[in-house]
Amino acid sequence: KGKVLMASGLMDEVCPPSSQFAAFNKITSSKSLRIFPDFGHETLTGFDDIEFSFFRDTLG
Repeated sequence: KGKVLMASGLMDEVCPPSSQFAAFNKITSSKSLRIFPDFGHETLTGFDDIEFSFFRDTLG
């Protein structure tokens, strides 16, 4: 099982946070969820750095 990094914009009207949280809760592997309260279904400012760190730490 692989590690999962997930981000959720709480103002997302395309993929509502409730469905994102439901999917996240079903993941049984190591997981991390980053919440962006002021964003919807768009590019999440600052998430690129979080992604790069995740891949660096996960893949070595």
